[in-house]
Amino acid sequence: MAHFAPQNLANTAWAFAKLAMMDSPLLDAVSHALQRQALECDLQNLANTAWAFAALGVQDRPLMSTVSLFARGIAETGDCDPLGLSNLAWAFATLAIFDCPLLTAVSTCACSS
Repeated sequence: MAHFAPQNLANTAWAFAKLAMMDSPLLDAVSHALQRQALECDLQNLANTAWAFAALGVQDRPLMSTVSLFARGIAETGDCDPLGLSNLAWAFATLAIFDCPLLTAVSTCACSS
């Protein structure tokens, strides 16, 4: 998956989740590739990937840590996309991952809009 761009990774994970198709080797590859390409991700790529993993019930802590770190950085620049942020909050809640810095960024963006 090294030749997949972040949007390709997110779309692939989303498609498998939408079909409720669990493919652990594919999801592992998406996770590793997205972590390597995190600097190239936009909020939608991060949110869609997190949503897909949550929809499938996949607790990938390294991926979710990367998603949180880069999503917070994007939110701090003022990119407060409500759909992306709400999807991130849903994904983390669905996976029962309490990420206070991410939730604070979501709250700050929501209150400033």
